Amino acid sequence: MTLATLSGVALGAQQQYPVSIASHDELAVQEIARSLITSLPQEQQLLIAANGGIGAEAVNPAAFTRNFEDRNLGHIPTDVTAIKYLGMLMGDQMRAELTEAQIAVVTNIATVIDEGTTVPLMCFAPDTNPKYAYLINELLDYQFVADKDDNSRFQIGNRWSRTATNGSGLTQGTPTTVTYSFAPDGSFIPNSGLGSGNSTLFAWLDAKYGSTAAWQTFFHDVFARWGELSGLSYAWEQNDDGVRMSSQRGVLGVRGDVRVFAFNYPGDGNGGVLAYNFFPNDGDMALDAFDSFYNNTGGNSIRLRNVISHEHGHGIGIFHVCPANQTKLMEPFISTAYTGPQLDEKLAAQRHYGDPQEPNDSIPSATDLGTYNSSGIAVLEEASIDDNSDIDFYTITLTERAQILFSIAPNAAQYSQGPQTQSCNSAPTTNYNTMHDLRIEMFNIADIFNPVAIADDTVAGGSETATYAAEQPGDYLIIVSTNSSTNNVQRYQGTLFISALPPVECPADINGDGQLNFFDVSAFLSAFSAQDAVADFNGDGDFNFFDVSAFLTAFAEGCP
Repeated sequence: MTLATLSGVALGAQQQYPVSIASHDELAVQEIARSLITSLPQEQQLLIAANGGIGAEAVNPAAFTRNFEDRNLGHIPTDVTAIKYLGMLMGDQMRAELTEAQIAVVTNIATVIDEGTTVPLMCFAPDTNPKYAYLINELLDYQFVADKDDNSRFQIGNRWSRTATNGSGLTQGTPTTVTYSFAPDGSFIPNSGLGSGNSTLFAWLDAKYGSTAAWQTFFHDVFARWGELSGLSYAWEQNDDGVRMSSQRGVLGVRGDVRVFAFNYPGDGNGGVLAYNFFPNDGDMALDAFDSFYNNTGGNSIRLRNVISHEHGHGIGIFHVCPANQTKLMEPFISTAYTGPQLDEKLAAQRHYGDPQEPNDSIPSATDLGTYNSSGIAVLEEASIDDNSDIDFYTITLTERAQILFSIAPNAAQYSQGPQTQSCNSAPTTNYNTMHDLRIEMFNIADIFNPVAIADDTVAGGSETATYAAEQPGDYLIIVSTNSSTNNVQRYQGTLFISALPPVECPADINGDGQLNFFDVSAFLSAFSAQDAVADFNGDGDFNFFDVSAFLTAFAEGCP
């Protein structure tokens, strides 16, 4: 018996014997299959898993798709068409679990891929068959085989490299301005796997919410939230010339970088696919108009808002993520357990576009944390080092002498996340608080070569605190960097405390005017003559030569 036969009952086999009814001989075969299946080529392992072959439970499809370190597309054959690849994925058992409409949709998606059409990322209603969602995701991955894009993080793909506002040349970590517009009704939506049609965005949502302004507010709020969490900025382009979807790039005064459409998907019905969105440098979105999923407008239309937010996650370069446990916006299935981007999406967005303080990678572009006298506080909630070369610069201004305390601490978590899989119920666990060993340097801006304080006491995952007693008012510079070589993002929280220093002690300043001169000498002599305690400089209770000597010594030393 060959290895392939043992491990899958001839690859296309559908029968796996349940332990409860299997004979001893059958159990032995299953045990051998489980031990040998991982020696098979990846595509054969996936076929066995998809068809429920013997030993399938030993296969982890997540290991063959995108993971935290790489988008591994090696399991996808390069010498077959999308239709043939779909056939390899969809055995008889899986086909039996799908509806005819779902089979038609995935077949259409494979067909348009083979025709050279780019298929966008999609989100699904909560009750959608996860195997249906998995098949679509695998077909979407099929498109990226030729790109050899193997440097993904947080299940991310390409970011915007050009926009109407910024022009071209945008790279990882660069803050970016994205414009968005609403395509007028009648704008054509070509077939990207879910059929074609003319946009009915305004007719659909105007009828549902009573006015255009009411529903457009949801979009404005969603885009603004993504901007609050990352180096992205958004501008509403109120013009849209109605050209066909995904056919022209954004142009200021003409159309947005991101354009919003909606039409009633032919053949999809209610539920299933709720919306789809293209990856940068496209970013166009098409909602499934009139889908009954959107009829529930509770929670200030949280269903619609989370679909918009999820889809735009694709529009800035983020893939689906598992497990689907209602903790992450970019899970394949829409949830109402939260609103908008969660921690995983914040990390992904900051990895691509930097944090909200960007650009602050130099002294001229440093983030101003404010002007203070002898007290004050500032907190950075959304800050990050987006790779191993990122450096964050901050400045503060003191109008009085004061103590500066600046503390940073990792601001992420340890949690499970990985690429979309057939079951979407598990993924590797990663501690995102230990990506980098953070470091603080503090300078008087008049001397940027000699730090007045350094904090570099802990390893990755630890907090750092730098403290400096600034006797001189003026401008001070704080630099946050990393000792690590990890090419990844470390989110952190920063806290600045400004507090008063103890009063300056200057015993010879008898009259307390902050200056040492003849008036202090005169005041001392008068107090000495009157045997005032202020003139008892050595504190022995006697007024004599030793007090005069101590005063003259203090006078000569001056004030600090």
